[in-house]
Amino acid sequence: MSETPQDPERDETAEPQSSEPAQAAEQPAEIPESLNFRVPRVSLLAVLAVAACAVPLATTSGPLGPLVFLIPLVLLWVVLWPRTTVDAERIKVRSLVGGRTLRWESLKGLAITKQSKVRASTTEGAEVTLPNVRPRDLPAISLVSRGHLPDPTAHTPDED
Repeated sequence: MSETPQDPERDETAEPQSSEPAQAAEQPAEIPESLNFRVPRVSLLAVLAVAACAVPLATTSGPLGPLVFLIPLVLLWVVLWPRTTVDAERIKVRSLVGGRTLRWESLKGLAITKQSKVRASTTEGAEVTLPNVRPRDLPAISLVSRGHLPDPTAHTPDED
């Protein structure tokens, strides 16, 4: 069993010292202009694998064999097209079959479904599912919205 040699003069309870000045550590992180929520690009590897598997089937299936290549094309569409973009003025939703732009003023709020999907409720009564947005993303959306949406994880003084 190997052990890391211990320095007898080192105090184990002391906090590590930073080479950065204390002021730089206290500055808040820069808030991004917008956030994009989409399927991770590594999913394209699965599409590539399906396309590779389609080649033998497409080349040996006669004149209609090349139609097999429609399967990877549909999968490519499913990976690349749907997304939700959030900025200080709006939420832009792009689903597989359509899209919608929701201004912050037209939203009542966001709700989480039983399947852990996030839905936006509008003042007109419509509900729009936000593709690729999960409940863990709500604090980031709150930050980018510049106060239009309260942070659900924020600690309030009356909770003490």
